[in-house]
Amino acid sequence: MTTWPIYKRTRLDPLSGFENLQREMNRLFDGYTGSSAGFPLVNVWANENEAVVTAEIPGVDPKDIEINVLKNLLTIQGERKADDPGEDAVCHRNERVTGRFSRTVRLPFGVENDKVKAKYEKGVLKVTLPRAEATKPKKVQISTD
Repeated sequence: MTTWPIYKRTRLDPLSGFENLQREMNRLFDGYTGSSAGFPLVNVWANENEAVVTAEIPGVDPKDIEINVLKNLLTIQGERKADDPGEDAVCHRNERVTGRFSRTVRLPFGVENDKVKAKYEKGVLKVTLPRAEATKPKKVQISTD
């Protein structure tokens, strides 16, 4: 006697395939459209007193970088200029992204805007953002009377 496998019937969402396709197309074309959504690459760390954001921005003059902080949003923007190999040069490979970029990062808390510090060294931008006093947790004493 032959037994057939029993398949669990599931309800299919007709739009789920399109959502997956859109997600994959966005991932595929993200690096080729000139989109700066992923540049510069950043790391964000935080403790109870401050947040530190580092961004890889090699080949960019620090004078061409602008940093803005508003509440708990840090925006890093600037421009990476194209190489100028000369008029008679023939390009054989061009992988480095050039042009304007902007990256906004949501911080885990509001910061003291006037105390933000930034340092650029060896192609890495380090931004130190002190936590706003109003956002720090306060210990509340319990009265017994």
